[in-house]
Amino acid sequence: MLTILISIHGNITLFLEYHFKQNKKEKGLTMKKNVLLYLLIFMSIALSEVKIGYVDSQQIMTQYEGFRVAQIELEKEQKRLEAEYNTMAQQLDSLYRSYEQQRLLMSDDRKKEKENELVVKERELQEFGMKKLGPQNSELVQIQNQLMQPILKVFSEACNKVGADQGYDFIFDAGTGGLLYSLESHNITDEVIEEMNKMSTANSNN
Repeated sequence: MLTILISIHGNITLFLEYHFKQNKKEKGLTMKKNVLLYLLIFMSIALSEVKIGYVDSQQIMTQYEGFRVAQIELEKEQKRLEAEYNTMAQQLDSLYRSYEQQRLLMSDDRKKEKENELVVKERELQEFGMKKLGPQNSELVQIQNQLMQPILKVFSEACNKVGADQGYDFIFDAGTGGLLYSLESHNITDEVIEEMNKMSTANSNN
């Protein structure tokens, strides 16, 4: 008898991260996908009564119309923010050139005033970049999350419905290896917690 323990951890988050990691190497994805498929084949053979399916996230990304629409909207917002950033950068560059051309004719006080102005403008540009285009909690990331939320909701509901209607025990994401659906009867979290508490109690008594 073969017993398999599977941890459910951040499946939808993995799905979101998979779609927006544009720099992920194709070789790594292929290797991960092959390992997962081999695991599924082995499990299917070893546990013939268990029905296992997988979802190809790459195919969903290219064929699901809702995702394509969201991606187009995200790219449009990104271009808008980048245009604002580039305008600010050009203005800063113009100020630098003007300063370099005139600084020899400036008094020390005027020179210091212009240098302080440049420092402020440069700081404003950096802050704008992080606030609008940064990788964490920027306006672009918030727009991305807003666009992806309804798609992830539909994705989760579709996985649950297909899993329940077609009698699957487990459904995996072939791209990330994340567990997307499982029968509640396979959830042994409570049993594991109970055993952990027992072990902690036993260790404290020793």
